[in-house]
Amino acid sequence: MTTAEPDAPHSAPTLSAVAKLAGVSSITVSRVVRLPGLVAPETRGRVEAAMRELGYVPNQLAGALASARTRSVGVLVPTIANSIFADTVQGLSDELEPLGYAVILAQSRYDAMREDRMLAALLSRRPEAIIMVGSPATDDGARLLRRAGIPIVETWELPASPIDAVAGFDNYAAGETVARHLVAQGRRHLAFIGGDDPRATRRWNGFRDAALAAGANEPRRLVLERNASGSVAALAELPGVDAVFAANDAHAIGFLSGLRAAGLQRSGPASAQPVAVIGLGDLEMGRLIAPSLSTIRVHGDAIGRTAAKLMLTRDGPRHVDLGFELVLRDSG
Repeated sequence: MTTAEPDAPHSAPTLSAVAKLAGVSSITVSRVVRLPGLVAPETRGRVEAAMRELGYVPNQLAGALASARTRSVGVLVPTIANSIFADTVQGLSDELEPLGYAVILAQSRYDAMREDRMLAALLSRRPEAIIMVGSPATDDGARLLRRAGIPIVETWELPASPIDAVAGFDNYAAGETVARHLVAQGRRHLAFIGGDDPRATRRWNGFRDAALAAGANEPRRLVLERNASGSVAALAELPGVDAVFAANDAHAIGFLSGLRAAGLQRSGPASAQPVAVIGLGDLEMGRLIAPSLSTIRVHGDAIGRTAAKLMLTRDGPRHVDLGFELVLRDSG
């Protein structure tokens, strides 16, 4: 576990600050927010540029008392279609709901522009904290969070300089661990399948670097479409591969189904498999299928609970590495 003590979050920018930067009145800024059609396009563009530069988010709760607490926490995840993040949301909720907090959930769907829109939408509800899987994908998103004036917790990552606090694991090291295991088992023709989001890319980088350092051939990388699973189609693009690391268990399980359809899976231990497969996430389905799925176990519940504690207090470390485990089963 390492620690890094960042500055406290900045105070949120005000409407008057936007007006001053744009060279207009506060009433004009208010019109841009509430009735943009009544404002000349050139003026509206100037105000919107100032809002982006300052990280200003309109207050959707402006009618409430300024001192009122919303008792809400905004949570941004890539998707709810994949249950890999469910444990984190559950752990977070288990810590916060008994304290009277409501969790507001939004999805980025691995889309950087949508992520920015969802962050702005969450912040407009004036939550008391934002907790997100990963780190902001754009400078605009990072600016919004830095200037929100509330606790921000990044998860499933370990950025060296988090916006406020972070609870996660080392994605690069996870890739390294898988590659070293596969090469030690005599596998030389390795591949990585998954998305191209930042966390998957860090897993790929660690996987590739460790495989080459251990004497394997240059690994291949197959980038799947969003929410796709590794399948027969992926298998057709990876001839000659004898081991696969999937960015998550959903991809790994899909790829295993392709191997079964092609007659390339056998009962018995990993050494009997023509193609070894390792995933990440330790989903329950991976334990139940045959052959059972080897995986990187991530402590999702602990990530969520730790994120809640980091949100609630500034005491103690703000950079928490919860680690991971390589769990070996029949598939690899």
